[in-house]
Amino acid sequence: MDRIVGIETEYGCLLSEEEPHVNSELWPAKVKNYLFRKADAGTIDLHYRDYEEPPGNGGFLLNGGRLYLDMGHIEYASPECLHLHDLVTYELAGDDLLQSSLVALGAEGRVSFIKNNVDHHTGATFGCHENYLMKREAQFTPPILGTLLTFLATRQIFTGAGRVGQSNPLAFDFEPPRPEAQVNFQLSQRADHIVNDIYQWVQFNRAIINARDEPLADYRKYRRLHLLIGDSNMSPYANALKIGTTA
Repeated sequence: MDRIVGIETEYGCLLSEEEPHVNSELWPAKVKNYLFRKADAGTIDLHYRDYEEPPGNGGFLLNGGRLYLDMGHIEYASPECLHLHDLVTYELAGDDLLQSSLVALGAEGRVSFIKNNVDHHTGATFGCHENYLMKREAQFTPPILGTLLTFLATRQIFTGAGRVGQSNPLAFDFEPPRPEAQVNFQLSQRADHIVNDIYQWVQFNRAIINARDEPLADYRKYRRLHLLIGDSNMSPYANALKIGTTA
């Protein structure tokens, strides 16, 4: 790859019937506290990073990634990588980190972190976000991005994680959506929740490309291409194709 790339994964939390603590937001916090306060897996944040990221909400890991809580989910962000093999390896390391934490806490039979993108009970979605470093002078306009949008929309054919059933989320203006024909299987879990092509918000009116200008680097030289459309993949081959063909 000729650019810095990173990937973020939000995990669902599934509790068994034997788990006495039925609040699914409890275990993400317990695992986060275990990793930073007992396992010494990294350095926890001591100060506010943002309005919704108070001290202790997460921190940097020893492998250069980050782990934090986001709207009740535990989220793992890979280190910034220049090589595709490194990125795929570090992304898998996030899975291993969470699983080993559950084993250490004696909860592996009662609690699972699920690498999916849809809550089938509530219809909520949580994401896999891709980040690509771009030069500031690169044209970031709809005409220029048209080819990229076409590729990203069809990329789901070989990188989609698949799902059973469908979701019909409310439209951005909060009007009830028109009923659609029943769909039994889809190639992508996120497709139902992507309703725009380019937009700046992350949680509402989700777009294929998030246009928020937050480079996390020298803004005079760089910008960050932030993609919301991708599914979380269990297969390292799908991850390699997803990132490699886009970068």
